[in-house]
Amino acid sequence: MTGRLGSSQWTVAEARGVIAQLRHVATEGPEYDGVELFLALCEYLDQLYGGHGFDSLQPDPALAQAVREQRRRRAGAGERLEQPVNSAVTLEEGRALAVALVSAEDWQHELGLALQGLYTYLDQLYGAPGAFTELLSSDERLRVASR
Repeated sequence: MTGRLGSSQWTVAEARGVIAQLRHVATEGPEYDGVELFLALCEYLDQLYGGHGFDSLQPDPALAQAVREQRRRRAGAGERLEQPVNSAVTLEEGRALAVALVSAEDWQHELGLALQGLYTYLDQLYGAPGAFTELLSSDERLRVASR
């Protein structure tokens, strides 16, 4: 992977900065949901990274292995977290939202591309395209972060 978020013109750091500022511009509708989802997914990745901060899409085999191990341990038991706490949309709805935003113009287009880039990265951590369908629990995140 590269420093860019998928097809977006933004790097992870640029996207995080711009989208945090867009929080003041996008106050309703799909743009608002996209901003909140993007920021929530970045916060989730921050937790997986152990508080060091998620700032690039560099392959991290140890992180991916730790995420997959936690998912294997769960194997149908335990809670399924399908929606980030700070988001009005589920992870599945977020994929569709990203597609819709990509078809828009201006910053909404870039937001959609950035979201798609995050989903692609999370799918890779989870092991396959479309595999990112649930969040790890807070205990599982701690175990991944302590790898």
